[in-house]
Amino acid sequence: MALSMNLQQKLETKYILNQQQKHSLEILKYSMQELVDYIHDEVNANPVLEAEAPLSEEKQFIELARLDRNQYEKSKAVEHEQFDSLNLLRSTEESLEKYLTGQLSMVKNLTPLERQIILFYIHSLNSHGYLECDMNEVAEMFTVPISKCEELLTILQGFEPYGVGARNLKECLLLQIKHQKNAPELAEVFVQLHLEELADRRFLHIAEQYQIPEETVKNIFSFIQQLNPYPANEFDTVRTEHIIPDIIVEEFHGEYIIRINESYLPQISINTYYDELMKTNEDVKGYLKGKFSDAMLLLKGIEQRHETLYKVTKIILEKQQAIFKHGLKALQPLRLKDVAKQMDVHESTVSRAISKKYIQTPKGTFPLKMLLMRGLKMNNGSTESTIMIKEKIKSIIENENIKKPYSDQKIANILLAEGIQIARRTVAKYREEMGILQSTKRIKR
Repeated sequence: MALSMNLQQKLETKYILNQQQKHSLEILKYSMQELVDYIHDEVNANPVLEAEAPLSEEKQFIELARLDRNQYEKSKAVEHEQFDSLNLLRSTEESLEKYLTGQLSMVKNLTPLERQIILFYIHSLNSHGYLECDMNEVAEMFTVPISKCEELLTILQGFEPYGVGARNLKECLLLQIKHQKNAPELAEVFVQLHLEELADRRFLHIAEQYQIPEETVKNIFSFIQQLNPYPANEFDTVRTEHIIPDIIVEEFHGEYIIRINESYLPQISINTYYDELMKTNEDVKGYLKGKFSDAMLLLKGIEQRHETLYKVTKIILEKQQAIFKHGLKALQPLRLKDVAKQMDVHESTVSRAISKKYIQTPKGTFPLKMLLMRGLKMNNGSTESTIMIKEKIKSIIENENIKKPYSDQKIANILLAEGIQIARRTVAKYREEMGILQSTKRIKR
């Protein structure tokens, strides 16, 4: 068989990041405090950079106090809102994020991608230690199967404090029971199936089902009561510092104005002395040229960070303005992919832009990522937010026949008749997240 060699030309498009783009993406992921620290480090290491102090600490404190008071007064009028509970405060003691990251560093045999996904989970925990991200979005973002995402989540859920990384109260309690050597035999079963009945003190009813003494049920209930429903709360300390918002949104004559908060950043400039020195002294020209290049990378990186933050926030608020009038229930479906598509950038850029960033609004200060939400497609092509879907499921269950409750499949069929395409397993997932029992457990006896 004869062998032959052919020379072929192949045309393909490949996007390669240059040094400026890589540096800008690195700066983009920093929180406000991290950016301040990074600027100080760069100024100390680069003689051609000069930095003037921002507002004095006294003026910053007065401004924060004013903002905090104004937000408190405005937020009091909003019922059932959760996102203004931050009150611009964060612990200066060891944070939950740092504590979990330290435990992650001790886990062996993880690939860089697996560590990155677990770190993403850690950054997605709310103030109580619950996970606030969707497995489907994580799988899409990192291009891995959902099964791998679930597997990596179990690693995080094995960290202390036990219960961290749970997606709802039930899962949080089950994680703690799993690590309790003295847990009663039926504790897991009771949390899984009878949490609502325990809360209603229906001990005798449960005892009859399992043919055990009522006192045994009470003892198991006492054990469950000792578990911590908010595993991250132990990291709340007396010493606190103010969270500095990265973006500030203010209302002006019925319109919302977006501005990037630069009042806490050092004012950076180039020292002209070294510019003249580089022109006249050949011995230091090469060294100073490199330092000037580093200085320009920093200045352009900060400028690019502010521009990207502004664009991301503008797109998000164009979709979510209704929350300023109607609260979280008015959140519209919006994903990383949607924002990235409008900006014509990669999803990872948007992910960096919203990571660890806080937005100050007339209704409170909260994480920017809170304004992103998945949705379900309707038959007419529109998309409904998961919050509204959950409200519909809750309403259907509240109005069902108490002697013949709807199954998850029946609820899915009712929603389908309303034009909402939803699977039975999705109904079950949302029902469990709301702490509603399955149909066989909802029968009134």
